[in-house]
Amino acid sequence: MKEFLIGFFGFLFMSPFNISGDSMEPTFSHEDVVMFESLTYSLEEPLRFDVVVFYGTDEYEKIFVKRIIGMPGETVVIRENEVFVDGEPLNESYLNPKYEEMKFNFREFDGVTYEVPYGKFFMLGDNRGNSFDSRVWNDPFVPRENLVGKYYYGIY
Repeated sequence: MKEFLIGFFGFLFMSPFNISGDSMEPTFSHEDVVMFESLTYSLEEPLRFDVVVFYGTDEYEKIFVKRIIGMPGETVVIRENEVFVDGEPLNESYLNPKYEEMKFNFREFDGVTYEVPYGKFFMLGDNRGNSFDSRVWNDPFVPRENLVGKYYYGIY
């Protein structure tokens, strides 16, 4: 019943969002139009792998679309193009093998440890070889209050 109510009222809080760039390939392509809803996170906590719209931090005050990878209190490390959370490799079946074969192009961040503060999240784009995300931001962690909405469905 809870899922039905969230879905029904979430529909009332949906907004379209135009994807700009290819940082979320293959999940979304440049100029796709997707729907995000803003009700879910007022009723429940975000989850790992949620695709979210959020305001950037620091000098990046624009709106981004990325995937939640690191949760509050976790440790994220990227080693040799593989993401580890609290020492365990993530199963990222949503990544396209075509992109997995590409190097991430962020060798200077290989092996860097990110300790996600409470109340914040570590975000990555699905196109790891070409994504402006937590790896390169001065403040790599997105506060919960910056989350605008959760991906609901694509119009394309």
